[in-house]
Amino acid sequence: MTASVPQIDFTELAPERRFSQPAKRIFVTVTSIWVAATVSVMVLFYVGVLDFINSSRLSMYFISTWLNVWILVWFMCRYVGHNLSDFWHDLLVVWMLCYAITNIQWEIPWVLFSPVVFENIHTLEDLVAQTDYMRETPWHPYYWILGTFGVLDLRTVNHNGTFYALELFSFVNLAMTFYFFNLNKKRSPYRYLLVVIGCGEPIAATVIFSFSEVFDNFVNMPGNIWDTLVWTQYQCIVFPMILGGVASKLLLDELRHSAAPVSAKKAVAGA
Repeated sequence: MTASVPQIDFTELAPERRFSQPAKRIFVTVTSIWVAATVSVMVLFYVGVLDFINSSRLSMYFISTWLNVWILVWFMCRYVGHNLSDFWHDLLVVWMLCYAITNIQWEIPWVLFSPVVFENIHTLEDLVAQTDYMRETPWHPYYWILGTFGVLDLRTVNHNGTFYALELFSFVNLAMTFYFFNLNKKRSPYRYLLVVIGCGEPIAATVIFSFSEVFDNFVNMPGNIWDTLVWTQYQCIVFPMILGGVASKLLLDELRHSAAPVSAKKAVAGA
């Protein structure tokens, strides 16, 4: 005889979790500062105070710094009183919002418009030569927004197919972010599975487009070593590894919480 193995169902609701007010305040404050700083740099470029290269570098450095905001939440919200799982949830939400906002602010507009905006741009000098056009009218700084990454990586302006294909994942990431919040609202025990899956994408994508430049001796990266480090973005490798581990722990905890033998549920329902 063999012992029967009870069937497990995961339909029980997971614990309710919301983005805490302390974490939200930190995120909104730092994001507002980042947006104001970026807009200021763009205006200073438009009026001629900053040239294209320096204004673009500052913009990229601002993004790179802002992507660390979840660490600030970690330091400032560790002792606000909510339990550890809620605290981890806040960290995941902050990182997901930051990553999704960069998709909305740059990747998706770039994917949609770069094929028709950039023509015959092969060197940094070719990009800088568009400065007069970018300053021609208040509407032309759109070229500055789409072209800023070219200071660090010319693949963003020379129609590199591999880079373009990798950036298409921004649509997938955005959809998964919205779906996570939908599952979180429903208290689904599978909500953190999306985070675990989503954390693998930036790691794989960053390794591919970073090491393709390593093997080509950084032919498309015209900046210095600091520019290269900003563009390769340790945040898109190290942070997803850390937060993917956190999401895995939350996922396992919630599956245990929500699991119950089907026979036991039927007994409860029939009582």
